[in-house]
Order: sequence, then C-alpha cells, then structure tokens
Amino acid sequence: MNDHTQKAAIRFNKWADSYGDDRIAPWFRYYQRFVISRLNITSGDTFLDVGCGTGWAVIKAAQQLRAGKACGMDISPKMIDKARLQSAEAPNIEFRVANAEVIPYPDETFDCIMCTCSFHHYLHPLIALEEFRRVMKSGGRLALLDSARDVSFPIWMQDRWRRYLEKSHVRYYTTTEMKSMIEASGLHLNKEIETINKFLFQGKVFTGLMLFECVK
Repeated sequence: MNDHTQKAAIRFNKWADSYGDDRIAPWFRYYQRFVISRLNITSGDTFLDVGCGTGWAVIKAAQQLRAGKACGMDISPKMIDKARLQSAEAPNIEFRVANAEVIPYPDETFDCIMCTCSFHHYLHPLIALEEFRRVMKSGGRLALLDSARDVSFPIWMQDRWRRYLEKSHVRYYTTTEMKSMIEASGLHLNKEIETINKFLFQGKVFTGLMLFECVK
C-alpha cells in the first residue's frame, strides 16, 4: 500500500462509523440509485462497485440478481467491515478490501461495474480505468460518476482547496480530461457524457457531476 492509499484509508476508516447516517448520505444514495438504473442490471449479471464505502449500492444491486453476484471493494477496512455486517444475510454479496489500481478479480469477471464519487481519490486514474476494463466481460458496462471541474464553478473552487487540505483527494477532472482517459484505457463511450449542475439538492449545497457510460 503506497503512502497516498494509506492516508486515504485512514481518512475513510475515521468516516466509517457515521457513513450512511450523516447529512450527505441522501445525496450519495440518490446518485447511487441513479447510476444503478443506468447499468440495466439483469438477474444473472455479476456486479462490482469500486469504492463501495459501506456497501449500500451493492446491497441494492444484489436485490436485482437472482442468479448473479454483487461485489464491492474499498480501501477502508472499517468501511468493508460495516458493509459485511450489513449484508450478512445475503448469500450473493461479497466485499473485499482493495485498491482500484489492483482489482483482486480475474480478467472478464463482471457484466456491470459502477464507480461513484471516488474516482478523484485515485492516484493513477488511467491504471484504474485499465483495471476496470480488464475485469469487465466483453460487452460489459461501466457507469462512472464523479465531480467535474468544468460543470460547476463552486466545484472548481472546491477542488483547489481540497488538493491542499484533504490528504485523500487527488483532483477533480474536466469532462474533456475524463473522456481522453477513457479513450486511452480502451473503453468506449456508448452515450453522450451527461452533466449535472444543482444547488441545494438532497442535502448538498453544490452539485457538479459528470456521468460516463462505457462498454468494453
């Protein structure tokens, strides 16, 4: 585990106890539902949430999988401990402590991958995208949602101070930067990039997001 990953894990370990119960939880869950709806999950799919936190989206996805499996991974052991506790009765759910740059699954494992609001923490984002592609089946789907510097000026400002004050934060990207990285990874956009700019919505003052829907 490199120094950046260690610092990020420490930060999210501290957040684990209140994660899912704090003021921002409705905002996270609203957009996790939104992203899940875009993946068109079928009952036999295999599903992965990268940066799953305490596993709320994995548990929601698993409800659509009669014959499939839902997996989640996060760098925070305490987040994963809480996720396992909350899903103990679900036989088709698995959680692992892992870094997005080294996904602990074989090639072509997953039909659907989601990544919401964690991509800006990844020290080597192109490597993470290449890992997403590696573990996706041929024809697999990826939905990636994260803050975007060019969608909202307050998000641009937020990015500037977080780079200096928040040890786990790497940077928010622009839609153009993300599109270039996705193309470099070998993934393919199957829809136009969707941007979301909101004020005072679901408990969050400023929202400036971009959604990328990709296929392998």
